[in-house]
Amino acid sequence: MFREDPRETIIKFRLRTIKHIIPIMSYKGGVGKTIVSSLLAISLSNLGYRVGVLDLDFTNPSLHKILGIDPSEAKPREEKGVVPPEINGLSFMSLVYYIGDNPAPFRGKELYEIYREILSITIWGEKDFLIIDHPPGLTDVSLDTINLLGKISRPLIISSISKLAVSPTINLVKLLREVSIEPLGVVLNMYRDNTEISFEIEEIFRRNRIDLLGKIRYDPDIEKFIGSIDKIRETTAYNDVRENIVKEVLRRLGVS
Repeated sequence: MFREDPRETIIKFRLRTIKHIIPIMSYKGGVGKTIVSSLLAISLSNLGYRVGVLDLDFTNPSLHKILGIDPSEAKPREEKGVVPPEINGLSFMSLVYYIGDNPAPFRGKELYEIYREILSITIWGEKDFLIIDHPPGLTDVSLDTINLLGKISRPLIISSISKLAVSPTINLVKLLREVSIEPLGVVLNMYRDNTEISFEIEEIFRRNRIDLLGKIRYDPDIEKFIGSIDKIRETTAYNDVRENIVKEVLRRLGVS
């Protein structure tokens, strides 16, 4: 007989105090998903929203590096679960607190167990947004998120201006729609204005009824400023997220 994982009830209880859950997903690596997760979280926090950030890329956690967080100095606090530390205005939770920068070759059932354990023990408190950075592709973690959080979250899909990213992105949107999950939309990252390939890719998405939520222009300064939120705020990419992406996300979620 099938027995429900009791952690599912605990997870729903833990997440009840969060108004909006946004999983950041991509079907392909290398599209800047983690950068966009960081920029979105920083932008929302700077607008005065209470923001939690969860790094679910267990095999290659890197959000802490972008946000300038030293996991050896900041640790979750144990209190009938674990309370993520608040750093630079963000409540940040990651496996990196426990494994550091060591490799984490988890697979299959191990990923499933770690994912559910983190969701069930983390106490977020009252939050307006929880930004979840996913590993690329349709991993066990991504599929479990769809099954577990599908009805209480709105995924944001990240693509790049590359023909190699188009079909995988379309497939991910189709998969979500097959299980009655409508994503917030697709963000085109590393966008280059007035290029033939940019126009072509936008047209392909339109033909496939994929809603483009916004664009983030290619910005070489982002790589230089990784680890400094103050410097990141000066970039073109951050401005695009704050002035365009965030406004559209808020509008589609009905947040005033």
